[in-house]
Amino acid sequence: MIIEERKSHELNLESIDNDLRLESVRQNAEKLGWEDFARSVRRNLQEKHHTLEASIRLDVLGSLAFMKAHLPIDKDASLPRKIQCLADGLGENCVLAAHVGGISIKTHDVWVDIGIAEEAIVSCKMGYFGQPLFDAPEALALLKSNEFSKLRDSIAGVLSLIPKEITL
Repeated sequence: MIIEERKSHELNLESIDNDLRLESVRQNAEKLGWEDFARSVRRNLQEKHHTLEASIRLDVLGSLAFMKAHLPIDKDASLPRKIQCLADGLGENCVLAAHVGGISIKTHDVWVDIGIAEEAIVSCKMGYFGQPLFDAPEALALLKSNEFSKLRDSIAGVLSLIPKEITL
């Protein structure tokens, strides 16, 4: 957190302007999804009279990406929203595709196929690094017990075991 050092007792208009901008972003964030929120922050950070350096802008955008990938998934959300949040947490290049009987989440490194019947999760198959899908009973148990955040963190943990420099 940045704390302003006041050099005089006059009003600091730049600080007030920054506070108003951040409050505008906060208000917009309550109504918008992650993509719209990130776009709003990016637009506010790129305005000409804003005084943040490029490195600070990158830190803010990186922080948003980190929060998106690590915030708990709301257990009270609808099933499609939970699956969307799971996909968002797995990476930027994640593709979410609905098919007969379920939804597939695909990234470069992992493929998760979730079977859905009558608004309930009935199966879960996974495949890493282009390998064929296999039944994932542990993942299915996490999904059925409404632990989408734990599943996302487990998949991220598996992916983090292999250095990014290695190519298959």
